[in-house]
Amino acid sequence: MKKAVIYARVSSKEQGKEGFSIPAQLKLLKDYARKNNIKVSQEFIDVETAKKAGRGQFNEMLDFLEKNKDIKDILCEKTDRLYRNLNDYVLIEDLDLVIHLVKENEILSKDSKSHQKFIHGVKVLMAKNYVDNLSEETKKGMLQKASEGYYPSFAPLGYFNVTKTDNGKNSKEISIDKSKAHIIRKMFDLYSTGNYSLQEITQFAHREGLRSRKGYKVYKSTIHKILKDCIYCGEFSWMGEIYQGKHEPIISKELYEKVQQRFNDHNRPKYAKDHHFAFTGLLTCSRCGCAITAEIKKEKYIYYHCTGYKGKCGNSLTREEDLIDRLGELIERIKIDSKTISWLKEALILSNKDRAEYHEKQIELLQSQSKRLEKRLERLYIDKLDEKITEKNYNRMAREWQKENQDILKQIGKHQQANVNYYEQGIKILELSKKLYSAWKKQNNEGKREILNLVLSNCTLNAGKLYPTYRRPFNFLVKGPSRSVWLPG
Repeated sequence: MKKAVIYARVSSKEQGKEGFSIPAQLKLLKDYARKNNIKVSQEFIDVETAKKAGRGQFNEMLDFLEKNKDIKDILCEKTDRLYRNLNDYVLIEDLDLVIHLVKENEILSKDSKSHQKFIHGVKVLMAKNYVDNLSEETKKGMLQKASEGYYPSFAPLGYFNVTKTDNGKNSKEISIDKSKAHIIRKMFDLYSTGNYSLQEITQFAHREGLRSRKGYKVYKSTIHKILKDCIYCGEFSWMGEIYQGKHEPIISKELYEKVQQRFNDHNRPKYAKDHHFAFTGLLTCSRCGCAITAEIKKEKYIYYHCTGYKGKCGNSLTREEDLIDRLGELIERIKIDSKTISWLKEALILSNKDRAEYHEKQIELLQSQSKRLEKRLERLYIDKLDEKITEKNYNRMAREWQKENQDILKQIGKHQQANVNYYEQGIKILELSKKLYSAWKKQNNEGKREILNLVLSNCTLNAGKLYPTYRRPFNFLVKGPSRSVWLPG
């Protein structure tokens, strides 16, 4: 007799429907085996529920068939009972098996005709499309539930899921778990003071008896997650958006915000350093890319050197006085003589005229786009009054077009401001470049640092020599004096 295995599958929603149940499938398949003189060697049954996904018996069936090479046949009700995705199809095809789809009166093997294989492939794709569509509909339903203010997933610690009936309709919501809520509230209170670490809060939770739903002690990572979760103050996050929940909050919004501020303050130093070095954080090592730090030697001399975070790179120490001289040379490079500044002012006036024309054209274009959107919104409102579109569609489209119009108005404002500021800012930069080096020499180290922040975007140090990267437009001003003739650009 030919040997075969039986595979049956049902979801929890289908169990009660006639013809879908496991007993109904098994009866059909066993009757088929008897009529066709097939010996059933093993039965594999998968029951999928909302809580337990996956098909363990399907995988066990494949292992069984791989170990028992003399069994080549699978008896199954129909295509969508056997396959749920293309990967299942490929796995079965690789084992070179004979598939009996009893309800479809179809037997498929490697010797099947091409059109049979084609039709079978289409059915597999349809089965996958059904699963994908089911997933999409589930996500859509959960998103709709979230937009209505109901948390659409499994309740976090401190809450539990409940089913409420209103006007004959059942709705799943979350309700406060009073056995845990007071502990969680106290955790937020303690952490908000700033006097307790996460580890201490975790120990407190253990002492108070806070446990997971399976009765285990909660880890520090779980405590961290609880203290960061806005669901406890009446909101919740779903698919990257924050929604105002209809569930009862365990803590106030103010307490939640206070705890988040404590997290933000967590990595800030508690005590100020004994010494403040003016130029740390501005320079990096040319050899290894590490930061340049400073230290005091012989209680009075300040030296700057590589942190050596990646290991010793051989870069030498630089005295602060020498470093200030080198930095001053970088500032001096920006200085432009009065004759060149006068020429540049004339060039600015000419270029400002062209720039103003560009901005005016852009403003005209954006204003026409804005007017078109305003007309659309007017027509949309009339369609709503005439009941040509639903309230939901009106709100969605109105929000989109209003936001688009606001963005356009912001761009118009930027172009208008650019027209005013362009020439004035250009003149200020030129005047600044003329006076910057003299201002540098008068400043203390903190003032010098502010000037460096204004002028440099990066600077590396190697054996006392500096290699700067200037910010715009100072990078062009630095190049200017090195040119024999200034170009109109």
